Amino acid sequence: MKIDWDEVKKKTLWHYEDLIEKMLSILDYGFVQKHYNHTMDEAAAFSECIRHGYQHNGREAAFIDEITKHFRILNGLDIQNYEAFVRQIDTRAKCEVFLEKTGIDFEALIQILNYLFRWVLPFNCPVKELVEADDNVIAYLEILKKDRIRSNLDVLEKCNTKGNRVQLARDTGIAETFILDLAHRADISRLAYVRGKTVKHLWGGGYNTLEKIANADLRQMETDMSAYYTTIGKSFSDFKAAIPLDWMIGGAKILPRVLEE
Repeated sequence: MKIDWDEVKKKTLWHYEDLIEKMLSILDYGFVQKHYNHTMDEAAAFSECIRHGYQHNGREAAFIDEITKHFRILNGLDIQNYEAFVRQIDTRAKCEVFLEKTGIDFEALIQILNYLFRWVLPFNCPVKELVEADDNVIAYLEILKKDRIRSNLDVLEKCNTKGNRVQLARDTGIAETFILDLAHRADISRLAYVRGKTVKHLWGGGYNTLEKIANADLRQMETDMSAYYTTIGKSFSDFKAAIPLDWMIGGAKILPRVLEE
């Protein structure tokens, strides 16, 4: 069994321990447990949703095929869900024992982790990256920070229902409309590879909810986003090259619905 721990950072951009810590911190959120913590059967089915939603073809489709096979193997090992899987390998020593016991290849294991981190689980980012920060917004974010709302995932955990948003508005004095706006921004940031800057550009183009993106006509969205980019003196082609719009539309269709109006 060949294990090269340096390969983990090359493939995922994180050292093994850091990657595991980040994944477990995401899996700790209640809404992630409810909507994302798939059984291995569900994981195999969802990998097909990922393929179609994000329009993986060629080598990418072959990658998804491999991932699906891996989940079927893990299902045969009676692994309950993503969290149970990650906790079984949450140290290098436990990972080595797992590989020895199961016969799973180390490279395949890292491939699974990277796939979960990049394509399945919502990525954690600071909430300040989602908004244009004027004095009022900065003041609101400072208040939310005191309520332990510092990231997009914190927003989705604490603001995903109308009742929660109304209560937060009462407790903090922050306008409920601002909280809902922030929740929609956090909701969109669950799309694979979509971070704060992209969320703000989508907002500028009029695509300010996940549902609007999911129901968008590709040509109309291209027209709308191109018009927006013209107003800020930038090229829409740069935006499309980073994250294709058809990816975002397809991804928005397959994401679990977390935010309640």
